[in-house]
Amino acid sequence: MRELKGFWKLILNLLVGVWGIFILYTALLYALHPLLQGGISLSIGLAIVFLVYPFSKRMLKWNVPKIFKYLFTGTNNAPSLLDLIFIAISLIPCIYIMIHWEDVVRNPGVFETYHLVLAVLLIISLLEGTRRALGLTIPILVSFFILYTILGPHIPGRFGHPGFSLTDILYQLYLMTEGIWGLLTDMASRIIAPFIIFGPILFATGVGSTVMDLSTYFGGKIRGGPGHVAVISSSLFGMLSGSSVANAATTGSFTIPLMKKFGFSRSFAAAVEAAASSGGQIMPPIMGAGCFIMAEFLNIPYTNIMIAGLIPAIIYFAGIAAGVWIEAGRTGMGKLPKELMPELKKILKPGKILGFVLPIGTLGVLLFMFFPAQICAAWAIVVSVVFFTFFGGTLKAKETWSRLKSIWSGLYEGVVKALAWLMIMMACVQIAVSLISLTGFGVKVSELIIEISGYNVYLALIATMLTAIILGMGMTTTAAYVIAAAVLVPALQQMGINPLAAHLFIFYFAIKSGLTPPVCITVFTTTAIAGGSWLKAAWNSMKLGIGGYIMPFFFIFVPAYLMKGPAWEILFIFIGAFIAMFAIEAGVLGYWKKPSTPLERALYISGGLIMMAPEYWTFVGLAIFLIGILLEKFDVQIPVIAKRPAQIIRKPTV
Repeated sequence: MRELKGFWKLILNLLVGVWGIFILYTALLYALHPLLQGGISLSIGLAIVFLVYPFSKRMLKWNVPKIFKYLFTGTNNAPSLLDLIFIAISLIPCIYIMIHWEDVVRNPGVFETYHLVLAVLLIISLLEGTRRALGLTIPILVSFFILYTILGPHIPGRFGHPGFSLTDILYQLYLMTEGIWGLLTDMASRIIAPFIIFGPILFATGVGSTVMDLSTYFGGKIRGGPGHVAVISSSLFGMLSGSSVANAATTGSFTIPLMKKFGFSRSFAAAVEAAASSGGQIMPPIMGAGCFIMAEFLNIPYTNIMIAGLIPAIIYFAGIAAGVWIEAGRTGMGKLPKELMPELKKILKPGKILGFVLPIGTLGVLLFMFFPAQICAAWAIVVSVVFFTFFGGTLKAKETWSRLKSIWSGLYEGVVKALAWLMIMMACVQIAVSLISLTGFGVKVSELIIEISGYNVYLALIATMLTAIILGMGMTTTAAYVIAAAVLVPALQQMGINPLAAHLFIFYFAIKSGLTPPVCITVFTTTAIAGGSWLKAAWNSMKLGIGGYIMPFFFIFVPAYLMKGPAWEILFIFIGAFIAMFAIEAGVLGYWKKPSTPLERALYISGGLIMMAPEYWTFVGLAIFLIGILLEKFDVQIPVIAKRPAQIIRKPTV
């Protein structure tokens, strides 16, 4: 990503400011038609992407003549002529829609040749912009669906279809509200945008330091303190950002060195942060962009998804915390030293704590009053900005100006480094989703899954899990979830699975791709900070985050995990699952109070899994877990199946 300077920096700042004002204005005062809203947001997003992302990062480093840089690569501080051409050809179709959106809506089926040319320009711009920002995977996938739509008559067997001409495709994508301007583009520009800029603005107002202080104060008091600081801080940051990689990079820069310093290995420290950061996308209230789209798919209030996702998220983080606690016992790590613990009275200073509580409280209260999500996020931004500006310090001109600059840096960070590429990516993925619907590809895949599985729900769920993980390896969680949901949810629904559970199932495994080799981007991020082997870190992160692989199968069959059913049943299943995470992590990591034998590990894992089942099975699982503990206590050793490994203790480096 370029760091623009001079005139181009001014242009970029202008685009950021205009977009930020537009987002708040349309959220709070005047909602626009999806074509107009999408046209404005997409035009600004494309302009920003082509300004800050070079045609090729590798070519940017080449030692080439200045004319070559001027024409093709640009520099680290300025775009090239090619970038400006892409900006122009992307703006023209967007501006046309912005001016003529009413005619497009009122006269379906009416088009001229130049409309098709504009469609081609916009599609090329979206494919190129997505390639620059996110790599080749999504453009290749979208191109595949374009070719599939054209070549349908020539495809034999189940996946063949009557086909559509290039004219039909271009018209469908550019001049129909189900095309590029459909659900995903509208969601990104209208609902997701305020949440994307909310997190960075909140952190810029000092909330980030409050989160770290609270995490250190409470997490540091538990065995394995540095690891628990990572778990708590990542869950709190994730509540606000909804981005695994951003979460890992932000909190990991502090927590990973701390964990290494006090005795955790490099790979384990990286794994703790990666697993915890991935959980940010399942932790209410924000839960990542995918959940807003989920609410639209299901036509239910977003708060329903928040409520349904609460227990699985808590159990997920409980599993990571259990893993940290168990590993701390193995390594001999204790609590965080008192000299590194912040004072509670400093954390709870009114100005500091209110800067955290007021915007989060505003968001939560408005969401549970069933206001539209974008209004809730916009008011939370306003509250945060107003409080920090007027109550974040003295009202001296210099200090006030410094606080305003901090707010601006948060807006800039959110728009340039997150919202711009997300806007382009969503519009690009919308092309694929539109063509999946147009060709009936999703129905065909669903029929195939049902046929292969023989209506066996478990086989269908395993196929769905693998598909979501594989898609997530090559693209963002949101894109992977959207495409997998469009293709796979119909099959799961035909098998009688609750639609919300089916969507959450896919969403969870799209997220788990960030921890699953070979393409585990969240692990790569934390390993870059920690050092060591990324493969070991990925393996450890899968162990720590195993709850995220297990939980979706349980909430498919046990509605209480999604807050469905009597209160006593929900509480009972929650307590059972909470204890089960300790049992499963003990089995996976091979340690309780001493290194576990293979037999004990088998008892811990099987007991934990059974404990997560409803009714009397919880007690059966608990009994099996206790048998394993008793075998350890009395040191029962049997050759091969119950031979206890030696214990190795790592010493802190302080």
